[in-house]
Amino acid sequence: MIGLTSNASAHKLNILGFAENDTLSINAYFADGSPCQECAFQVIGSDGKVFAEGRLDKKGEFFQAGKTPAEMTIIVDAGAGHRGEEKITAAETSEVKAEDEPAAPADNTQLRQMIREELSKQTAELKAEMDKGKSRLDKIIAGIGYILGIFGIAVLVRKR
Repeated sequence: MIGLTSNASAHKLNILGFAENDTLSINAYFADGSPCQECAFQVIGSDGKVFAEGRLDKKGEFFQAGKTPAEMTIIVDAGAGHRGEEKITAAETSEVKAEDEPAAPADNTQLRQMIREELSKQTAELKAEMDKGKSRLDKIIAGIGYILGIFGIAVLVRKR
């Protein structure tokens, strides 16, 4: 039975980061889809210098408008040994063509809202894919384990 179970990844830290049109976006979440709330992060450029650092918000997100390094590493530390890292290469940072992009927002607040909406949509799609991939076998084995555990406790209580 032990060999049939998969590795525990309940607290695996996933990072979705990208730089597009001089805007850095970070979204960090655990395998169960819960956000990495107020986790410490660092963005280190290819030159080894810290480009940005701080804490993610309650949604596990961070946005920063302005010039971004062509290549960077995003490190998120949730504490208790939960640490994630994502490298973004120059090929992944892109300038979207003007005809593919809607009209530019009037201010940073509008830009941030647009980014949040797009990130939320992409995160929801990722969560749906993760849910599809969950194994029914894991659930069956867990159910059998619960039944055996309850039966074991009942036997112990009965013997006393």
